[in-house]
Amino acid sequence: MLKYLIQVLKGLTKVNENLAKEVDDILFAIGGLENISHAGACATRLRLTLLNNELVDKTALKKMGAIEVVFVDKNNIQIIYGLKANSYFQLIDQRLN
Repeated sequence: MLKYLIQVLKGLTKVNENLAKEVDDILFAIGGLENISHAGACATRLRLTLLNNELVDKTALKKMGAIEVVFVDKNNIQIIYGLKANSYFQLIDQRLN
């Protein structure tokens, strides 16, 4: 049991070396960094306010690992990634600022 818990903890602290590339792909699929007017995240969702939702390629986002893409209204989307969402947000937020 202890060996299993150690493996789980190692998995939780593993660094995603592809994070920057994944964020680049996400940004391309949503119309670029310049299409974002606000970004946020919760535990499992990347929450974005976009200038133009029509630029979002939902199929591409799902092929890149999004569980679902929810169009909340004409400017807001939520991309469900699971626990990766906050990591994606942090990098996007750095690039916005």
